[in-house]
Amino acid sequence: MAYAWSNEKRLDTLKATGENETLVFETPGERAEVHIADGTIGKVVFTREGSAPVIVEAKDAHAIVVGEGNAERDVYHYLMPGGPAPTMRLGITIHRGKGTWSSLPHDFELHTEPGFEEVFFYVLDGSNKSGIQVGKGVWFDNAPVDAVWPIKDHTFGTVPMGYHPVVGEPGVHVSYVWAYLAKKKAWEKVK
Repeated sequence: MAYAWSNEKRLDTLKATGENETLVFETPGERAEVHIADGTIGKVVFTREGSAPVIVEAKDAHAIVVGEGNAERDVYHYLMPGGPAPTMRLGITIHRGKGTWSSLPHDFELHTEPGFEEVFFYVLDGSNKSGIQVGKGVWFDNAPVDAVWPIKDHTFGTVPMGYHPVVGEPGVHVSYVWAYLAKKKAWEKVK
């Protein structure tokens, strides 16, 4: 059965689908097949039009720690600038603790502008496997958003450019696979 969406799909170029622990993120020239294993990314198979597939395994991901306190989390970048993907960026964020928040977005996301597209795929564990996603900014078409919506385990969510923290309900551990398009160099999250 295909994975559902926690909110409305509000995307222009980026497509996201998935079922049976496999996610697919696509643009007209890029495709990333993400294999989920034990609540995290096991590997990513990336193909670019006209090129052979590139496999990025968990051991090859670029790992960093972001935030502090109740917003500290581990972030693993699989598709980065200078890698096989011209514009697609992809990774997983794993919160430390249960009922914890992600913190403020990257600086460029606080200067909202049209064209930005990002998708989260929530991997929630514990209690009722539920959480809350906040979205305050703009969608790709520059339509404003200031909303909060519930999220469930193994669902997709369109995430606006702007303020977009996510939190698990009490007793829930949050992880999320994220994919976005760096259509501009200024939109890179890792330099």
